[in-house]
Amino acid sequence: MSDASFPWVQAAGSTPAGTASQPAAPGTPWSPDLSPSQPVYDGTLGELYAIYLRHLAMMLVTLGWSRFWGRTRIRRYVWNHLSVLGDRFEYRGRGRELLIGFLLALLVVAAWSGLMYLVWLYVFHEKPFATFGLFDLFSLSVVLIGFPLAYVGHYAGLRYKLSRTRWRGIRCGMAGSAWAYGATATFLQFANAMTGYLLTPVVSVNLARPRIVNTRVGTQGFTFAGRAGDIYGRYLGYYFLNIVAWIVAGIATFMAIGGTLQGLGVSSEDFLKLFAHPSLHTVVVLLLVAFAAYILFGLLILPLRCWWQAYLLRYLVTHSRADNVLFATAISTWQMWGFLVLNYLIVLLTLGLGWPWVMHRTMKLIAGQLWIYGAPQGSAIRQPADRGPGYGEGLLDMFDVSGV
Repeated sequence: MSDASFPWVQAAGSTPAGTASQPAAPGTPWSPDLSPSQPVYDGTLGELYAIYLRHLAMMLVTLGWSRFWGRTRIRRYVWNHLSVLGDRFEYRGRGRELLIGFLLALLVVAAWSGLMYLVWLYVFHEKPFATFGLFDLFSLSVVLIGFPLAYVGHYAGLRYKLSRTRWRGIRCGMAGSAWAYGATATFLQFANAMTGYLLTPVVSVNLARPRIVNTRVGTQGFTFAGRAGDIYGRYLGYYFLNIVAWIVAGIATFMAIGGTLQGLGVSSEDFLKLFAHPSLHTVVVLLLVAFAAYILFGLLILPLRCWWQAYLLRYLVTHSRADNVLFATAISTWQMWGFLVLNYLIVLLTLGLGWPWVMHRTMKLIAGQLWIYGAPQGSAIRQPADRGPGYGEGLLDMFDVSGV
């Protein structure tokens, strides 16, 4: 591997644990003598579907209230069939923890609704605008707080799942504040939108860093050596190629529409008349044009997007480490493209029933495209003092209350 894809260097006089290599000069790439290993996922699609179909059946019987236990059973199966360095993961989460989190979330939503009603009644005096109602006020408030809370919830949910994960009997976890992550993510995404998405490398690196460095396996933490400047050149190439691709796709779409109309014997004047007096025929034509444009744009844009996403994933993985354990991946643009396209088609054509297949393919991709160099020093890893949040993936955890 080159230095660009394998950034870690060893200090003078240091030797990775478990190797017999001689001390190297500062700046020498760290290359363990141990052969790389890969995760192993030995779950089967049939077994996963059996759990999922039972989950769906129980949801019908219980009117959806069993989904917390069904989700837990699915996670337990997936975790228990993934192993690293010969040892399997364990998932110790419980359905009742998810249920309690959900109920607490309902209480918070109810309290927020009551607060908006009081604001509507006493601040706006019921009619601030002629066409602005109570539901509009509530919807607007949800939109304003929804974006930051989505990032808070993402981080808190990841922390919950990690806190319920064990490897070699050691609890995993995640430090840091979900609130701080949500505030940072909201600010970075807003700044990125205001600059025409030219800050995407800054956003990607600075949102990946807290998720990586705050992850723990017992007392063993991770480090991240990524910098936005390393990937800016590649991103600028993608950025301007993306603009060109959108222009080409737009021209191709208009030419395809024009050619189709001409082949059907429809003039541009006749086409415009469809919009003068809209009818069911107009709606059908618009839907067909929109679908054709979506397919064409997707075919032209998606490979380019996958080129960037595959590069970014390789960069993030190879610039992460856990003490003397290094990681690498060689996922290609076409592997990423095939993975995303087939997953989308599976979910679309099965009306969502293909979700276990997507999960199965995801675990297979992780196991097949991740290489691990070295092994952790087991004698130096201890159980963490923090047992993680008490409830799962509800607004209680989202608001970081469980961390107080």
